[in-house]
Amino acid sequence: MKKVSLSIAVAVSLLSVSANADIWQNTKEYTNKVMFWKSKHLKNIAFSHIYPKKFYKKSYFGFVITGIAVVGAGAFTYFTAGAGAPAAATGTSAVASWVAGGGVGSYMAGLSTIGSWFGGNAMLGAAILNGISIGTIGGGASTFATLSVVGKVGVMASVTAMGLDGVAYFSNPDTKNLEYKVKVTIPKNLGSKDTRKLVNNLYDTDDEINDAFEDGDESKQKALFELKKQYNKDGIKLLKHKLSISDNQEDLIVLGIIAWNNSEYELFDKAISQINVEKLNNTGFVNYLYALQNLSKGDTERTLAYLDDSIDENPYAIEPIILYINIIGNSDFIKNESKIESLVKKATENYDSDKYATGYNLTGVYYRTATFYFNNKRYVKAKQYYTEALNELAFLQKHFFGKQLKHTIQLGIANSLYSQNKKTSADSIYKKIIDNIDEKNTNELSNIKQQYLGNKR
Repeated sequence: MKKVSLSIAVAVSLLSVSANADIWQNTKEYTNKVMFWKSKHLKNIAFSHIYPKKFYKKSYFGFVITGIAVVGAGAFTYFTAGAGAPAAATGTSAVASWVAGGGVGSYMAGLSTIGSWFGGNAMLGAAILNGISIGTIGGGASTFATLSVVGKVGVMASVTAMGLDGVAYFSNPDTKNLEYKVKVTIPKNLGSKDTRKLVNNLYDTDDEINDAFEDGDESKQKALFELKKQYNKDGIKLLKHKLSISDNQEDLIVLGIIAWNNSEYELFDKAISQINVEKLNNTGFVNYLYALQNLSKGDTERTLAYLDDSIDENPYAIEPIILYINIIGNSDFIKNESKIESLVKKATENYDSDKYATGYNLTGVYYRTATFYFNNKRYVKAKQYYTEALNELAFLQKHFFGKQLKHTIQLGIANSLYSQNKKTSADSIYKKIIDNIDEKNTNELSNIKQQYLGNKR
């Protein structure tokens, strides 16, 4: 078995592996689902029908469906060749390098990693990183370089949260407006033959990208990412064709999601607007799509209304709650604190990964909530939710795989304690992190030391 040196990006990707272990359903239920996929018109647009558990069998399902390639130190090295690196706001190159695990070429690798989380490349990664570093943390029109030490730690925590919950909030470099990027899983085995073939090609390419990374095959990585880019273009082209000739609602949903993930919001809007919900007996997932539709138009009120409906119909699904928390947390965290707490409680009580296949789980909810508290200087609550995030990690992730993610969450706890002036407790946790890092992983050791607030005294 190959051993890969894990960066924080890899650790984030591994989060959902154990949370999505294969749950084999009984024969009758599976047969019913197979019959469902043969239907041209959907009778039920619930999360459990769009993402049935049975169809996703591979152990790395989580980070494949969320579009997070297995990347980190050493990945995307072909991006470093020649000129043309995207410009980053002053100081943010340190964040990009940290995402990729540090080392030679890590700046571009980090930007590429962040971009890949949301279906893009290094240019998108730079836009997101620059956008969250200016004006959205620490108040005012700050740059990363002028933020306080605590503010810089908050930026890094926010980047980790993006990897865990698939939601980015940043200033668009073209429009200068704050906007969202939300990664939506592409459903498999849904739609007409050409749509299913396209989706299978996208998933197969993700599999090959993962293999190419493990093999350290840079030229193959480059070729595969270009191939995936072409498949996405094919999906956009196919959707334009289907919009004019097809009444297959499955096609509209699948290809519409591909359009969304590629920031083709007008096409997404056209596809989702053609879904006929009149005879549906469950619209939990389509209400989530309607929420995204309104989010792209800047209509927050209607977005939240549709998310409420989605949560009411599919309380086991975590994506609507994740998006809801992000929106109200970014708009006015202090005003919306009680609502956020109630949403976290609802997720804790109702989220059920056995009902459907998702790449997200409670660790992301807790970590995002903790980071909101940290960035709003509410360190007691931050420590509480970072601890919840740590407790949610599975045994194998805590002790064998994805240790960097565990260390990152522990660092959040240590920094929250330090910010409460509980320096002895903070130092104790920091020491445990350092002692648990493989001595060969000098980049992680350096990154942890740089981010611990106790080292700034």
